[in-house]
Amino acid sequence: MNNLSLIIFTILIQTSVGIFSTTLFNIWINKKEMIDISLIILSTCLGLIILGLISAMVHLGNPRNAPYAVSNITHSWLSREIVTINLFAVSIVLLWIVTFADFQKGLFLIETVSLILGISTIFTMSRVYRLKVVPVWDSIATPMDFFGTALLAGSVASAVLNWVISDKVYSPCLTFLIFSGFGLCLKIASIFTTISIQHSSKTLFWYASLRNKFKGQTLAHVFRAGVYITGVALFAAANIGLTDQSTIFLLISFCIITLTEIWNRFCFYDSFCRLGL
Repeated sequence: MNNLSLIIFTILIQTSVGIFSTTLFNIWINKKEMIDISLIILSTCLGLIILGLISAMVHLGNPRNAPYAVSNITHSWLSREIVTINLFAVSIVLLWIVTFADFQKGLFLIETVSLILGISTIFTMSRVYRLKVVPVWDSIATPMDFFGTALLAGSVASAVLNWVISDKVYSPCLTFLIFSGFGLCLKIASIFTTISIQHSSKTLFWYASLRNKFKGQTLAHVFRAGVYITGVALFAAANIGLTDQSTIFLLISFCIITLTEIWNRFCFYDSFCRLGL
């Protein structure tokens, strides 16, 4: 449970980026139907960032140490992570103000910069965990997992927000479904890459305790992949007209994916195996 604050931090920040990104692409693809990002969606993104940063400060133990987290930006990925997150938050605030003022000039530029900062945020977050002394993290599985969370959790959360904005009448959205599919592919690829690394690392398998731990985790990894697929299948049913209960399927899929994301991140930190200790 020592990593609970980091679990909250990473999931909230990645979901915020995902909500913004999927909503923005949905607007760009369907310009005739939508113009601006809803203030409710922008407020939600900003709220998730603030909660995430508060959780990160809790992990520091002493909030007074927070300024030191950005003091080594030229060499530390942790410092770069904090900087990009704050820049993304500032861009969301600026976009909120511009949208509230109904000022269209320069809106596309701000949206584009915000999108780039959001993607940079996920990238720097993944780089923080690329530690050579932690073989399971030091692989392509980490960025796939983080970007997968942004796309999967973000697209489903965006759909729920659109349901709320539309007076709880859900309108199926192919864009959200496509992004959730991409996110699912990344999550599944990340899970099976992790399994492969755990079982192929000759260095890790010198330790009998780790061998037994990995064998126990494999079944959990496969089961978690199945739960992800179930959640996306329900989300797909809500978006392609396979059921008359689209809202119920949407909310169930949201709950399944959210809970699975939390479980997945617990497993991510549980896979921490520092060599030499």
